[in-house]
Amino acid sequence: MPPNPILICARSDALRTQLETALSAAGYQWATVPTPADAVAALRSRPADLVVAEGLAASGAIGSMRTASESGTTPVLVVAPARDVEARIAFLEAGADDVIASGFAHSELEGRVMALLIRAGKVRTDENGGSAAGQLVAFFSPKGGVGTTTLAVNSAVLLAGGGTPIRQGAAGSGNGALPASRVLLIDLDLQFGQVATHLNVAPRFDIGGLATDDQAMADPELARSHLTMHSSGLAVLAAPTSPEADQRVTLDALQRIIETLQPSFDQIIVDLGSRLDSRSLWILEQADSHIFVLFPEIASLRATSQLIAYLSETTPLRAHTHLIVNHIFPKALLKTRDIENLLRAKPTAEVPYTEVEMIRSVNEGVPLVMTHPTSPAAAAMRRVAQAIIGVEVERSATARKAQRRGIFGRRR
Repeated sequence: MPPNPILICARSDALRTQLETALSAAGYQWATVPTPADAVAALRSRPADLVVAEGLAASGAIGSMRTASESGTTPVLVVAPARDVEARIAFLEAGADDVIASGFAHSELEGRVMALLIRAGKVRTDENGGSAAGQLVAFFSPKGGVGTTTLAVNSAVLLAGGGTPIRQGAAGSGNGALPASRVLLIDLDLQFGQVATHLNVAPRFDIGGLATDDQAMADPELARSHLTMHSSGLAVLAAPTSPEADQRVTLDALQRIIETLQPSFDQIIVDLGSRLDSRSLWILEQADSHIFVLFPEIASLRATSQLIAYLSETTPLRAHTHLIVNHIFPKALLKTRDIENLLRAKPTAEVPYTEVEMIRSVNEGVPLVMTHPTSPAAAAMRRVAQAIIGVEVERSATARKAQRRGIFGRRR
């Protein structure tokens, strides 16, 4: 966990102690002040990367804290009274970047803090100057045409900052500066991958070229020159433009590419498409998170069920698995409870049907989370991105019990 400096603003001794304990356990540096006025003064003299403020203390002063630092806007996470929905809405309307209810679990606080730091491009390396290997996230569906690439692209854009422009480099350039949030999207649908189309970028280089460049795979700086920068701050390693280039990306080459690039990024999102081979199986084995995308109809569910059974029997997995239901047609053929009964797991998110916005976003090459950030579909995609970085989605007691056993029948 990066040692970002965090400022705690809370009058309550109990809350201050809880926040200090949780942030210390997560590896963060912190300082504490009792009032918003003290917070503003502290931010002017010694900027912090994030403010965590007690809601009742921060009421009316959120804007001042966000803009107090001369180095730029400081995100504010407000701790609101439990079960007070109106208060949470009021804090968000007052300018809070996120709200967490009091009585939070340490894991939820850690996830929300990391989400805000990623969104603000403020994630730091560890104290010894090194960088921990990035989180590897695999998007996959055993049945094509269910929107796997759309979800991978939109989730990656959200994690990268969702539309924050890059100061150097430009969309389509192969050697622009890496974004502060350090998110990489790899298109491993090697024959007909369309990540570049979804983002409207024209890569000069692709994964096929990197796989045959021995010098670049031994030098992280040269390897990064094969990446394409998107205006959201996302780095992209595009699929080959010719299907025959599929053969150039061997399993050994893929392993070397991940080994070389992983320390440079906080998250590496891999769009695996819908084909199981030695390369996609290796990514699934190494991944920290699996995002399995399905459509609520029998063929898609059966294929997903077969995939889960196959992986549980043949592949040593360490990932957290999330099922995402993508409603690509206006009328669902199956209910959510049917999906839960068949797969014995609760979907992490359901992306609602959108009549034209989703198709238009693909055709225009601008992700939906950038063109319609307040839409229900974009909200569902934010839940996917939150799941990737560990922000827990509220579940019923039954669902939590099922999750502890895990989708592959093993206890977590």
